[in-house]
Amino acid sequence: MKSILTVVGTRPEAIKMLPICAALKKNPLFNNKICVTGQHTDLLKTFLNTREIKPDYHFATLAESSSLHQMAAHFLREFETIFSGDKPDLILVQGDTTSAFIGALSAFYSHISIGHIEAGLRTRNLLSPWPEEGHRSLIDRLATYFFPPTEEAKHNLLLEGIPPERIWVVGNTSIDAIRQMEELHTPKKTVNRNRVVVTIHRRENHGNRLKDVCFALLELAKEFPKLEIVCLLHPNPNVREPLTQSLGNMKNITLKEPMDHASFIQLLKESHFVITDSGGIQEEASFIGTPVLIIRENTERPEGVERETARLVGTKPESLIASCRELLENEQQLAEMRKVHSPYGDGHAADRIVDILSNELK
Repeated sequence: MKSILTVVGTRPEAIKMLPICAALKKNPLFNNKICVTGQHTDLLKTFLNTREIKPDYHFATLAESSSLHQMAAHFLREFETIFSGDKPDLILVQGDTTSAFIGALSAFYSHISIGHIEAGLRTRNLLSPWPEEGHRSLIDRLATYFFPPTEEAKHNLLLEGIPPERIWVVGNTSIDAIRQMEELHTPKKTVNRNRVVVTIHRRENHGNRLKDVCFALLELAKEFPKLEIVCLLHPNPNVREPLTQSLGNMKNITLKEPMDHASFIQLLKESHFVITDSGGIQEEASFIGTPVLIIRENTERPEGVERETARLVGTKPESLIASCRELLENEQQLAEMRKVHSPYGDGHAADRIVDILSNELK
């Protein structure tokens, strides 16, 4: 039996890693243990509790406002403690969080093989998104097994000299999570599209960029008084407090606490479009057919932009307002962006990953 450690730090990581944990559990070759780093606290705790997931390792909790230096140093010490007493055959990390990067770095220090799920995503700008672009690039310098979600991500890895025999295009497990959720819960009918969803959290959008987004949302709320703008609050005070102060008194802007995954996916289905700087939401929205306005200067998920179901609009108020106005007033444009497409997978990525690992590790 081969021992595997799967690392989960944030709620998006948990959503994407749990299909893999479920697939590993069904395979008799593997003994999988789950490590929760605590990078997200309440968000992750609620998610794990609703799925009755009991981590094998749970790091001490850090404050939501902890710096990257503090998180990295804390995680490195905690991983060293694990690996000094219980050294797995393989560590699986997902994406580009601080948890994933430090987990991979610590495994490298301990001579443990690394599997990188969602490998190969690139913007080729180390400051956008920051620090995620640096994290995922560095993980791919350390990894043994590479599981990019798309052919474009595989191409990025090949350009960086990764041997093709160590790369498998599998799709993205975020689509697995939606498929599995819909097998358990019958989706509700769409009842209201007079709504726009907003999520914002990335560090490079803190400060003046966040103020610009808030200004744009206020202008939209005034121009379209019948439109409901639902803005989800992130626990990071650098995001939460400015959103609350700027938008809290506008009648048709609703500030909501984080939602469970099933409720959020349903909210996306019922909305005109979503305004977001999230990578995972770009994947989910493409699968369910909700147009995406990406409030970033670039994206490591270009497939949606290339197929014109997502649009890069940045954070400048004039650009964001113009794009929103077009989708709210032009039904034909909105319909064209609502095309359902699935460049990020078919919902069976986790099974592929486990089958590949089973063949490689026998």
